[in-house]
Amino acid sequence: MKYWLVVHILLNGVWTPGAQVKPAGWHPRVYPSLAECERRRAFAMKAVKGVSKAESKWFCTRTPDAPLAALEEEARARRR
Repeated sequence: MKYWLVVHILLNGVWTPGAQVKPAGWHPRVYPSLAECERRRAFAMKAVKGVSKAESKWFCTRTPDAPLAALEEEARARRR
């Protein structure tokens, strides 16, 4: 089952999907499993932490176009 790594970045006080951020390169990326997506998320979060001061939220999901609230709810449900 495919999972997408999705990022939202806080820009000018608004959580913005990575796919809408310029320059390009923040669009969702597909991975073959949840485990692989989570490994890549951890790597990306660590890499970005060292070079960016913008807040970001990272999600592994089957629905790459879901709104931020749905992604946050899905992440909370997965932790339960």
